[in-house]
Amino acid sequence: MDRSYNKRNFSTTDETLILLIQQGDRRAYALFYERHRTAMYLSAYHLLRDDEDARDAVQELFVMVWQHADRIDPTGNIKGYLYTVLRNKILTAMSRSKHFDEYISSYLAFGQQSVSATEEAVLARELEQLLEEKISQLPPKMREVYELSWHNHMSNKEIAEHMSISEGTVKQHKHQAMRILRGKLQRLVSALLFL
Repeated sequence: MDRSYNKRNFSTTDETLILLIQQGDRRAYALFYERHRTAMYLSAYHLLRDDEDARDAVQELFVMVWQHADRIDPTGNIKGYLYTVLRNKILTAMSRSKHFDEYISSYLAFGQQSVSATEEAVLARELEQLLEEKISQLPPKMREVYELSWHNHMSNKEIAEHMSISEGTVKQHKHQAMRILRGKLQRLVSALLFL
């Protein structure tokens, strides 16, 4: 195999780089990292809305690439593979987070922006669809509270007045919805990771 590439040679294909990484070539890994890190960071940041969390997700992604390069099909859609692994890492982090509702809000807000059909927008839409499916399975009053809060941006007081219930009941429904959605997404993430 031709090892005459250097760090500045971005004409080397991803397939070649992955084959070299699978053989333990650190220069190929460095070039692969440089080629994809910015796109992966931007995707992670768009989804997580936090610089440190996005950097951590990308770092974990590329550690996985180095440690488990043998799992990567060099002839497959490598960029798509990176996005999928990144999405799974973000879903895992999100489902374990104390700030789960903020992540959901960020994902839904990102998915509703008018962006081009880039892979990160597709990933955001996939998560939005998964969330909407899980939201539709909530009990009717809980679902209504959730939707009025997240989709209509109504305050607890406004929701209470709209639904003729107490603010305490609104808070309870929101808390329960987050607990249920967190549990469902944790199981979904576990299933995705073992596909």
